[in-house]
Parts: sequence; C-alpha cells; structure tokens
Amino acid sequence: MLKAAVVNLGCPKNEVDAEKLAHLLLESGFELLAEPDNAAVIIVNTCAFIQPAVEEAISVILSLAEYKKSGSCRVLVVSGCLPQRYGAALLDEIPEVDLIFGADGFAQIPETVKGFIRKRQTRCLVNKSSDLDYSKINHLPQQISPPQAFSYLKIAEGCDNRCSYCMIPAIKGKQQSIIPEILLSHARRMVADGVKEINVIAQDITAYGRDLNGKPTLCALLRELSEIPELGRIRLLYAYPHRITDELIELLAAEEKLCNYLDVPVQHISDPVLKAMGRRDQSRDIRATLLKIKDRVPGVFLRSTVMLGFPGETEADFKQLIRFIEEGFFDYLGAFTYWPEDGSPAARFPDQISDEVKRERLQTVLATQRQLTEKRLKEKIGCRERVLIEGLSSESDLLLQGRCDFQAPEIDGLTYITEIEGDLAPGTMVEAEIHEAHEFDLFARVL
Repeated sequence: MLKAAVVNLGCPKNEVDAEKLAHLLLESGFELLAEPDNAAVIIVNTCAFIQPAVEEAISVILSLAEYKKSGSCRVLVVSGCLPQRYGAALLDEIPEVDLIFGADGFAQIPETVKGFIRKRQTRCLVNKSSDLDYSKINHLPQQISPPQAFSYLKIAEGCDNRCSYCMIPAIKGKQQSIIPEILLSHARRMVADGVKEINVIAQDITAYGRDLNGKPTLCALLRELSEIPELGRIRLLYAYPHRITDELIELLAAEEKLCNYLDVPVQHISDPVLKAMGRRDQSRDIRATLLKIKDRVPGVFLRSTVMLGFPGETEADFKQLIRFIEEGFFDYLGAFTYWPEDGSPAARFPDQISDEVKRERLQTVLATQRQLTEKRLKEKIGCRERVLIEGLSSESDLLLQGRCDFQAPEIDGLTYITEIEGDLAPGTMVEAEIHEAHEFDLFARVL
C-alpha cells in the first residue's frame, strides 16, 4: 500500500479539492498520512492567484523536494492552479517534480502515480487542460475526517466576472456551476460524517446557476440545504454586491439556519477605481445594497475585502475609501495591496503605485478597521450566542475553542470557552454568554 500525503495551499476552495483528492486516494488503495515525512507520494495542491501565492507554492515545493533525498518520497506531484498557470515551464524550474496536473486534472492523479511507479518512468508528465471541464470531479465526495465541526461546500468553479486585476478566469476558466442534486448529496454526506456547519463558497456564489439548464438559483439551493435535519447552520461567503437580490436578503433574515453573516467583497468605493478594476458596481449601488442588508437583517455581521494601490488610485480615491470604511458598514475587513499579475490587463495600466505607498495605505486601512471590529466585538459582552465547539484550543488544553454565528472559519477569530460543565465534543452547538473580548477573539462561559 503506497503511503501518500496531500499538502494543501491557498483558499477554502482549494481545501475542497484537497478533500476530494483524499477521497480518491483512499478509494484507489493509498494510505493517507497527515504529514509528508514518511510518504512515498507527496502531492502539493497549489494556489497561484497572486505572485506571493506563487512564491509560497514554489518555496513549499522546494522544501518538500528534500524528502526525495532524505525521506521516503518517490514521487513528487504538483496539482492545481500553479501548473494550470505555468504548465511545462514549472518542470524546467523545478526538476525534482515528477508529475504536474492542471486545475481539472486531479481525478487522474492516483492511477497516473501508480503507472509512473510501475513503469519507473524518468520523464515528467504534464496535464494541463486549455478547455477546463470540472464534470469529472464535481461529483466526487469530500473526505471528512471526524471530528470536523465545519466544512466547505463549493457550488461552482471558475468565474465570469473578468476583473482587470484578476487571473482566476484565465486559470480556472469560465464559471461552471454544480447541479443542485450533487451539492445536496455532498451536504448530506458531510452531515452524516458529523459536520454541523456548511460554508457555501465559490468565486461568486451570487452567480450560481446562471450557466445551468433550468437556471437554479442560490436561494432555492439554500432552502433545500436548510431542510437537512442535522445541519446546524449555513454561512455564505463571497456574495458580489450587484447580484445580491431582495430575495436573498429576505431569506437571510428569515431562515434560522443561515448565519447572520455575509461576505461582500467590494474591493473599493471610488467610482473611477471601480471602473478601472472592471467591477460592475458603482459606489451608490454598493451603499444602497449594504444599507438594505443592514436594515432588513438586524444585527447582521458583514465582512468585505478592499484592494489598495490599484493603478491610478489617487490620494483622493484613497481618502474616499477611508471615509467609507469609517462609516462602519463592515464588522470585518480584509485588505491587500494590488499586485501587477503577468497577463492581467491591469498590469499594463499607466500610473502604477509605488510599493511604499501601497504599504502605507494598507496599514492605514487595517488600523482604521481594527478599531471598528474591536468596538463591535466588545458590544457582544454580556450577550448570549450560539457557539459551535471545534475542540481543544491550540493555545491551551484548559480551553475549548469554537465560533459564534458571526465568526467565519480561519479568518474572523475564535470564541474560547473558559467555563465548562461536562464534556463538549467537537460539533456540539451550545448557548454561551460572552464575558470578554480581546482583539479579534471572544471568551465565553457555557450556560
């Protein structure tokens, strides 16, 4: 039995792919290891969204290549966005890599690896599809390793938005939504494996179904997910402002299983910058949508993302963004600096901003939002909240960690349980009273 380890890099969407790959490997007779030290086959599932992600992926691959000298590794495989973007050039740069597979090719990894070892090939195999087809992997279930309190449900691959700074459509292709029946089957299996929270993800969840026969909608899918009996809650990530409908807002307000939470990536608020970015929203429409959500969904937590230093972003544009942030629409805000990606239209734009100015603007945004987030979390002191227990804290064995409805996995902080009566297994949903807030984390006692 070949021992294999999957090393996953990047976003939650990549995490879904890694879990599907783990399922395939087990089905094909591999033994899965949590760490690569003793693995005969090491598979790196990569991200290549921006240059820092590319650099991280190459660094990880090179470090893992050392196991071919000092460990048990016989085959080093690279899959996902990095091979899809760079293809055979990757083989020239890193000769230690044996096999590479593009974004839709990982279903072939187990059998190809077996053949590679059996034939003792010395050359590399390139699998990069120019016409991406995800149908062979959409139906694959994810390998959930209990106890796992939450998981991600990817409802579509690719993207049709064509923002001028983004390489995702070039890497992942056009949007390909997954039919509702497959998604519901995946969700039911997750719940049967102990998952209590499903996080619905895609490049743009609000575009779901537009490419399918019958035009199934996100709202219809969410209603069916909500009917799964043992599912505790559903979270929505990456909803584009111009596609957030009144129906979705009303459903968010009415359906108890939907978290009082929405991730709305706006990127900027200056109309000239939004236009140059290729975004379909204007500032007045963004504000109107956010105000409508706040009005119809009392207590909702909103997360967003903004980009600093886009080509042509003036000081006036930046100050407009700061004033917008200070209005307090967002309870959480991610921010990153623009990176001129090779092949993207924006990389050729004039008036590129210096790295120093980008960094200064980034720090100003982060400092501005930090105060708003800390204030909102302190308002939760004394409140009773529903907390999903995830297990022992990584900080101390004396604490349990979990998350409230308004805390998304891996990005929004945690709730630490300081007073416990009895055993609380991962996946348990409890009512707890918040008694302390520290930066982005909360502390609570179970009632």
